[in-house]
Amino acid sequence: MSFVPKPALEKLPLADRKDLRDRYESHIEGFETTISELLGTPFHIKINVNEVWAYNAPTSRYSPGSILKGYVEGFVSALEWYIQKYGEDGKGHFNDAVSKSELTVNANELGDKAESISADVKDGVFRILFNHKSLGSNQDQLREHILKAVEGAPRAGYSLVAKASIQKFWDKEIEQLTADIGEILNLPDVVLDPNFEANYAALAAAKSNTDWQNYFGKATFSYFSEGLKSELERQKFKGDSLLQEGFAELVPTKTFKLRVVKKTTKPGSNETIVEDGTVYIQMTADNWWSNSYEAGSGLVNLL
Repeated sequence: MSFVPKPALEKLPLADRKDLRDRYESHIEGFETTISELLGTPFHIKINVNEVWAYNAPTSRYSPGSILKGYVEGFVSALEWYIQKYGEDGKGHFNDAVSKSELTVNANELGDKAESISADVKDGVFRILFNHKSLGSNQDQLREHILKAVEGAPRAGYSLVAKASIQKFWDKEIEQLTADIGEILNLPDVVLDPNFEANYAALAAAKSNTDWQNYFGKATFSYFSEGLKSELERQKFKGDSLLQEGFAELVPTKTFKLRVVKKTTKPGSNETIVEDGTVYIQMTADNWWSNSYEAGSGLVNLL
């Protein structure tokens, strides 16, 4: 049976309205100022109290003011953690997803199957979601859901976690790795092309989960570091002028490029081929980051 939301209360008792005024409404302006400063854009809290309080259990010891204040405090804490972790990129992703710059609280439409607290972004509004039987529970655990909520909003380009992985594992290390491979090949201007955009699109289209995004940059880097560099050393390119000359003739673009393809030409986790003067290390989406240490194997046999 699908979840049927409760109707909003017509009017709260005087004591509840006073509690709301004293414990929640008097803090809204301060909350909005804090959130706006964190995000760098005006932000507003728009919670329908009568809708939310309809789910208060008769035996509950909570008051409406403390419940709503608790949800907003949980959101502020989660947002502070999120921005500290993901910085300006995270802020940009959040603002793009939460395009209306609004926060609200709703009962989760999943009904009994819902977690006690979670979140999503719907129609540009960030929604704190509660299980209809657990109003007020686990308000301090919203940080576990904020990233998923933001990433769940449709957007072009990389996910936030994929971008963070690229910055951490690729951007910080690629200069040295390029220099190392250039030395092995006696080719200082060698190019290591991660092909990020095309590979990300191919993986996103092929994979049903998003776990791979957490390691996108690390996996990409490993094909060149643990795989290609080690294979070039094992195949003894370093110091061998004939092998280096043969490589230069075979690969005039001086480029190694990583590529996710629908089908490889040979069995195995990945393969190394030369196409239009470029070395391609390629694999299917199903074999992404599988045996990346084999990248570049057999290259010497292509000379």
